[in-house]
Amino acid sequence: MKKFLILLVMLAGALTLRAQDADSLKFDQVHLGALLQANYAGEAMYIAESSLSAYPGAGLEVGGFVDYMFTRRLLLEVQLLVTLQTGSYVSSGEDPGFVIWRRRSLDPVANMLLWGMDIPIYLVGLFPAGQGNWRLGAGLFTHFTFNAWSPGYDDFISPYKRVISVDDETGRKRYALNDSHAGVGLTAGYEFASGLQINLAAKYSVIDIINYESEDSHAHPYKISLGLGWRF
Repeated sequence: MKKFLILLVMLAGALTLRAQDADSLKFDQVHLGALLQANYAGEAMYIAESSLSAYPGAGLEVGGFVDYMFTRRLLLEVQLLVTLQTGSYVSSGEDPGFVIWRRRSLDPVANMLLWGMDIPIYLVGLFPAGQGNWRLGAGLFTHFTFNAWSPGYDDFISPYKRVISVDDETGRKRYALNDSHAGVGLTAGYEFASGLQINLAAKYSVIDIINYESEDSHAHPYKISLGLGWRF
């Protein structure tokens, strides 16, 4: 009797695994998609040597993504986004802290435009709701700045182009701010049965992009994105 029960348990386990294997073949493991999002981006920044801080601004980003499905409810998503960001530099006699909206006490110095690329990688869970799924995920990202400038302010040099030093041997220039950074990100949204998505994401750079030694200066870019996606 005991051996018979053990045999039944083993048979039930084998049938369960086989059913799971068969079920795993019923969905595509790789999906592609497109993204169109608005962003609100800035830099938690204070450059003490020039008494400079920054306001965030609204921008746009467009790109695509690849989803690799581990199971029906768990996936790895890699995004590739070309981003346009705006903002403005302001004068401040002391570190204003994390500035996420404009303050009358800070005097504007110059507007800022920046374009670059974000590459986020998220581990995303899918939670059934209605005819679609809620999407909740977390992960890491990296960013590359291609260009940053201040249109209409010919006398102002962006910190991304402000030369701090030049290597005597190679002639390589060191700028006040690094043109790349990395950090952590969160994403949430809803995906309809058709593949249409509504997405919200937040990113914060854990890397200080100040490119020289300074006890009082710091710069940590951040971004909030909201937009639409379409998974094919």
